Amino acid sequence: MTKCKVTVYDRVYLDVPTKRMVIELLDGYDSNGDYQDSWRLIDLNTGEEFARNANLHDVIRQASLMTSKAHADQEVYIMGRPPETDYVVFRDLPMVERMKWVSSHAKNLEHDFRVMGPSLQNGRDPIEVAVQELNEMYNEQPCFYLDRQTGKWELDEDRY
Repeated sequence: MTKCKVTVYDRVYLDVPTKRMVIELLDGYDSNGDYQDSWRLIDLNTGEEFARNANLHDVIRQASLMTSKAHADQEVYIMGRPPETDYVVFRDLPMVERMKWVSSHAKNLEHDFRVMGPSLQNGRDPIEVAVQELNEMYNEQPCFYLDRQTGKWELDEDRY
């Protein structure tokens, strides 16, 4: 008999009264020596297995049949949106992101100084002015957030 080496890689807990229902991903050899690479629906309290299949859709369908009878709104489509994100002030952005903002703003200022003449520049360094202005504009109210879909830091224009 082969020693059980099945590993649970992912586990999703379901809200089912009186049960600890989960959908989990299994991988490895079971006690019979059979290779397992499948999803299953199981009650962790009793060990009762309700569905097992390599196709996750079949296991989710079984979970849906077991858990959605009590919900009246199961037929109503709800428009999805990104999860709530944490907003941060400019000084809390990662250094690389702050440098992108400073560089961009300093280039704009350098152009403005060149176009408007020496009187506007008045001996000021565009980089120094950019840092000062960005700190003044964006450190009062948290207005930057990490867009989880693109992985980029964005400015929420409505928050500052």
